[in-house]
Amino acid sequence: MSYTTPKAVLAILAVVLTLSACGEESGASGTSPEARQNATGSTTAAPVDPERAARSQSVLDNAITDDEPGCSAAVGIEGQVAWTGAHGLADLETGAKITESTVFDIASVSKQFTATAILLLADNGKLSIEDSLASHVPGLPGWADTVTVSELIHQTSGIPDYIGLLEDAGYAYTDPTTQEQAVQALAEVPELQFDPGSQFDYSNSNYLLLANIVQRVSGQPLPAFLSAQIFKPLDLAMTMDPKLAPGSAIPYDYDDGTGDYTVAVSNWEQIGDGAIQTAPSQLVRWADNYRTGKVGGQALVDAQLAGAVDAGSDDGDRYGAGIYLLPDGGLTHDGSWSGSVTSFHISPDRRTAIAVSCNTGNQDPDAIAEEIGKLWL
Repeated sequence: MSYTTPKAVLAILAVVLTLSACGEESGASGTSPEARQNATGSTTAAPVDPERAARSQSVLDNAITDDEPGCSAAVGIEGQVAWTGAHGLADLETGAKITESTVFDIASVSKQFTATAILLLADNGKLSIEDSLASHVPGLPGWADTVTVSELIHQTSGIPDYIGLLEDAGYAYTDPTTQEQAVQALAEVPELQFDPGSQFDYSNSNYLLLANIVQRVSGQPLPAFLSAQIFKPLDLAMTMDPKLAPGSAIPYDYDDGTGDYTVAVSNWEQIGDGAIQTAPSQLVRWADNYRTGKVGGQALVDAQLAGAVDAGSDDGDRYGAGIYLLPDGGLTHDGSWSGSVTSFHISPDRRTAIAVSCNTGNQDPDAIAEEIGKLWL
């Protein structure tokens, strides 16, 4: 589940503070309020200039042909959906089109929700982020005594990525693999890659293990905890499930040599590091919690970015609680898994968010988000 730093998008969002005021003064509307009630999650539409909405849709139309997998996109302002658009096919076999309510696997963009679950438990005194991994996940080697929950959150544990371990063991994405198999693969690792806390190294294992910690501490599986503590309080149409949800876009792999698309199949069942299914409209609504702290309060918002560590980039990016913090204060993360790709960005002032999800890696959600962002200046 990959990550790249989309600088151009956040640079654009850095000056988008004037956007909301312009829209409110015009009093115009773009897509209908009904269209903005995406994936059944309720929302109040922000006023938007119809010309800006049309030009935003043109970005998708120009990037994607009618007969190929495509993308859905959304812009949010202070928790309200200002614009949504879509283009391309959700299912090549049936010809079903992607709509604003089409659901996607957002892959590693899910990590911020797992981290938020841990911080909610810490705020309620159920755990400390300075607890050792071994105190919550039994059966791991002695190195688990030296790794803290905080180091899992900030990707500084030194634990190797379980994806590579399972691949080295001969598992393909088409082979069923479970959460327990992934943890067992980690239990067979004799030593860490580096001393915990000494450096940043992005590893999906960290968030897989955080999912197990949530279940052990709360008594609820992570998907149930997220539903009760985050999704329902914020009225977000989201689920955490490695299997495709109803209304999901079929993910596709693309062969550069032949130009053919094939259905991308993953039978891996791990959670915590990914597996949230949702629409971009819901992501831009969630983004407002970084401004308001509606779930968890200001203390949670502060904790999400407190202790952010150097992410090892030349640009000074840091990694907080499942999300990257850029030097200008913008927040970002992307995700990629088995044909599904998502790009998610929050402006430095926390007022504006852009999310783009596509059902093939042949589309570039970062580039689309950049072009849409230019229109909202």
